[in-house]
Amino acid sequence: MTYRSVVTAKGQITIPKGVRDALQISEADVVEFEIRPGEAIVRPVKQTFMNRFGSVPPGRRPEPWKRVREQVAGDVARRAARKRRG
Repeated sequence: MTYRSVVTAKGQITIPKGVRDALQISEADVVEFEIRPGEAIVRPVKQTFMNRFGSVPPGRRPEPWKRVREQVAGDVARRAARKRRG
């Protein structure tokens, strides 16, 4: 199957839905590009806790754990709802 996408003035592209589905990638996932002569290969990067370390800058004051748990639960629920909708 072949998919096309247009490069914007800022050099950005939208990964077509068929490609996202085939690679099982969604919002906030990371992809890497391997460059070969005349082509590029796109593949998902499997994220682990350790290679995300440091990706969130520390706040000025520690967040209350109750608020952090509520925020994470909300984020997980929103992602699950998006995946169910397709």
